[in-house]
Amino acid sequence: MPKIYGPLTQNCFVVRDLDAAIRHWTGTMNVGPFFRFPKLRFARGELHGQPHIPDFAAAVAYSGDLMIELIQPQGPSIFQEFLEAGGTGVHHNCVMTKDFEAAEADFRRRGGERLQFQADDNGSVMSYVRMSGITPVIVEIAQLMPEVLALFAAIRAAGAAWDGQTPELVF
Repeated sequence: MPKIYGPLTQNCFVVRDLDAAIRHWTGTMNVGPFFRFPKLRFARGELHGQPHIPDFAAAVAYSGDLMIELIQPQGPSIFQEFLEAGGTGVHHNCVMTKDFEAAEADFRRRGGERLQFQADDNGSVMSYVRMSGITPVIVEIAQLMPEVLALFAAIRAAGAAWDGQTPELVF
């Protein structure tokens, strides 16, 4: 059976203050530069099975092949729920796929529960699935369009060449 999704490629941290988090990661953790996304606008979405488009700010950087994503919620979402419950640290990990429906079905077949979904106008789709068990984890399943993957490759290259001087860049 062919593998329908790749390895874990991202650790996402939900934060109360995106600017402070970027300063921490660049200054203390020596990871950067961070690229802050412009206002994210999703074409459709779902939160706990109900139509809802999440609103959040985000920035990403790479440490080697591992993407570090920082999310600051700006309204109802699983990210806001995490902060309200006192959550800190890693919120979710991400896997990339070329077959979103098959990958999500595989996670659901193994006990996963979809918590949130969002889709871009460009055709990219993302689902956040909670996997229960001894070490519960939320997995983001992402099928991204080639132009988004190319952008992430450029961000990875910027991280590999980073001189530690410029903490943040804006798209």
